[in-house]
Amino acid sequence: MNIDRFTITSYDQLTGFSKSTGSLEMIMDELNDFTLSHEEESDPITGRGGRTIANLKKSKKVTGKGTNGMLSGGALAAMVGSEVEDGDYTIRYTDPIVVSSDSATTTETAVGTVGNEIGTIYVRDNNKAYISGGKKLTQTSGAPVTGEFSYDPATKTVTFFAGDVPDGTEVIAFYDTKVTGKKISNKSDNYSNTLQVFIDCTCTDGCDNLFHGQFIIERADFNGTFDIKGGSEPSTLSFEFTSLPNLCTGKSNLLWDFVVFD
Repeated sequence: MNIDRFTITSYDQLTGFSKSTGSLEMIMDELNDFTLSHEEESDPITGRGGRTIANLKKSKKVTGKGTNGMLSGGALAAMVGSEVEDGDYTIRYTDPIVVSSDSATTTETAVGTVGNEIGTIYVRDNNKAYISGGKKLTQTSGAPVTGEFSYDPATKTVTFFAGDVPDGTEVIAFYDTKVTGKKISNKSDNYSNTLQVFIDCTCTDGCDNLFHGQFIIERADFNGTFDIKGGSEPSTLSFEFTSLPNLCTGKSNLLWDFVVFD
């Protein structure tokens, strides 16, 4: 390899590790772009006649920013000052269900106050509206009368008053249910994390020799200002961090190392 004349052809991945435990906290391996920006202030020192005779250099700053082609749970957690958790959680489920013989079955098991697990079921009108039109049925813990329904969580069965809702009618229920999954929490008093970051890249020199490079940043302080986008275009994740000196390891002046290797 010849690093007198070389270029970085691609940034391959960014990994982030906890400063306290060393555990992997994030990986972004679909980097669309990445830039490592460098700043330095310079105050002129003047001599006779106001001429500049030297410059007082200070306030070096390194900032990394880029875009990952996919959302990364670990990166989201780092930018909101959280972590990815595994467990059982309550979500709000939207369930269109079809009535048959004065009953219907929910897709999931509704949870909540006994006798009020669902609360309200919405019946569409002829225009398929259930907010500006249609009617609402209210849950009861006993035998339903007109305008009411009952629910048995053990069988997920909804029972309507006889003749209240014609067969084949699609009604909509919104209820809480338990799921097993992963969670990231954004709390108002938690702020973005500082991680040890490694940025892997592929390089080539002037003689077309391929080799690898890695930026090592001991303290990457991630910025908590970002957008989560989606819709007609695929979701991407923009990120930014500032390199800070590692005051706890004796490397109090180190902003990054760059290692190249075959």
